[in-house]
This record gives sequence, C-alpha cells and structure tokens, in this order.
Amino acid sequence: MTTQPSLHTFCGKFLLAVSLSVFAADFTQAQTFLLDLNDKADTGDGNTYSGGYPGGPSAWNQYATPADMQGVALADSSGSTSAGLEISWEGTMKDSSNGNSNTFNNSTGGPSWVTTDGSLANTGAAADYFFTSTGNKTYFTITFDNLTLGDEVSIDLWFSRVGESNARGYYEYSLDNGSNWNGFTVLEKDGSLSTTDGWDTNTTHSVTGEAWEAGRDGNNQGRYMNASSLIIGSSESLQVKVSDPVAGNWSSLGAARLTVIPEPSSIALVTIAFLGLLGFTRKKA
Repeated sequence: MTTQPSLHTFCGKFLLAVSLSVFAADFTQAQTFLLDLNDKADTGDGNTYSGGYPGGPSAWNQYATPADMQGVALADSSGSTSAGLEISWEGTMKDSSNGNSNTFNNSTGGPSWVTTDGSLANTGAAADYFFTSTGNKTYFTITFDNLTLGDEVSIDLWFSRVGESNARGYYEYSLDNGSNWNGFTVLEKDGSLSTTDGWDTNTTHSVTGEAWEAGRDGNNQGRYMNASSLIIGSSESLQVKVSDPVAGNWSSLGAARLTVIPEPSSIALVTIAFLGLLGFTRKKA
C-alpha cells in the first residue's frame, strides 16, 4: 500500500529543496578580488584628481606599502574573506612616491574595472603603483594562495606612467609554483584584443614576447593585461611575476583583478544532493 505524504511534509521538503537550489546557485557565482597597490592616489590631489574607485573603496584591497601585502587574507568585492585566499610576494618591490597626474592623465579613461571613462574622478587604483628598481635588473613575484584544485580563474593587470620611457616590463603567470611561465594577452580598454604595436602576435612573456610600456600601453591607450580560463592545478596557487627587461628599466604594478569560478565537481555534488532529496517525496507503508 502506498501513501501520499502529508501537506506539511511536502511543504517542508519543498522549502528545503528550494533552499538547496538557492545555495547551489550562490555557490556557482564567481568571486572578484580587486587590488590597489599604493595609496598615493587614493584621496586625489585636491584639484583635478579626486581619488575614488569603481565600485567604491570598500570593494578594493588597498595596500599602502609592499609590507601590507605580505601574507594577508584577500577580501572579495563584497568585503568577505570567507574564500580563504591569501596574498604574499617575494623579490624586489618598492613603494613609490609618484601618483595622480604623473602616473595617469588620460581623461578618456581606461578599463572600466580600474578607472572611469570621461574623467579623472576614479583614479585611486589607476594612478599609483609599486615598482621593482630603477637601477639593477630585477623582479617581484606575487602569489595568490589557497585556491582550490579545479577552480577556473582569470587575472587582469594594470600599470600606467606618464612620459617615462624606462617604465616597461615583462608580465608572466605560473600555475605550478614557477616551473613554467606564460605571458599575458594585452587588451584594449573595452576588453577587445589589441591588434597594434605588436600585441596581435605577442604576449608579455620575457622570452618569446615583448615588454609592456607603461606610457604607450597604460596611459596613452588605456590597455590592460589579461590571462583567462586558467584551471588551478595541484599547487592550488597562482603566481604573477613582474620583471625588468634590462638594467635601467623598471617594471611596476598598479592594480589587479582576480576572478575565481568554483570548480565544477563541487557544483555537481550540490546538484546530486538536491536531486536525491526530491526522490524522497513519496514513501511506502
């Protein structure tokens, strides 16, 4: 003999199923982590530059000095550190006293994630930076730790400097603790692929690519660097290396955006649990 569940039982299971469905939907959402390196432009210059950030200052991890980036938790754009990600660095990374008008003065703006088109109102992240060295050929490496095996990530980088021909560098990423390095693709401010200045065939790789030029690529053209659809491996980390092409050149980083999409198998487990729950809406006497 088969009996139907009571209305109370059905409603309870229905509400639980809906809750699981909402949880699964939330679980699949990408998390965005925004980084601003240096604070010289955070409050502007009291004149043309007023500081400000796309999404507001609370959406950004803000670092006044390189030491502030050493072994600390990363907050996503909502301010949450629940993902457990951590950032650290090694190499030569120096604070810079430059900011605002001598760093970014393109009034038509840059990429929307780091600044605002049409004004210089939101340049808190765009118009300052940390750098390597103005003398020796050197580098620094930033590590994003505690990512999850199978996660899909993308990383965007920004650096600008006005009228400084020596502000140029190579930018690379590694998914295996530095055993292999890959260059970034250069994009226009609207996110389309750059097809001039050699970027249609080159990346920012230190051996097979070409150097990013902060004046031409960052300030004048408003371009940025991107690596996307990266799958996190057994190292469960992502490293970004910024290096000088030659002695006398100096490379820098002003802002970065890391986007993390949860790995598919975790989403599948939630879905299986949801479907299993629905299988118990009937019972046998």
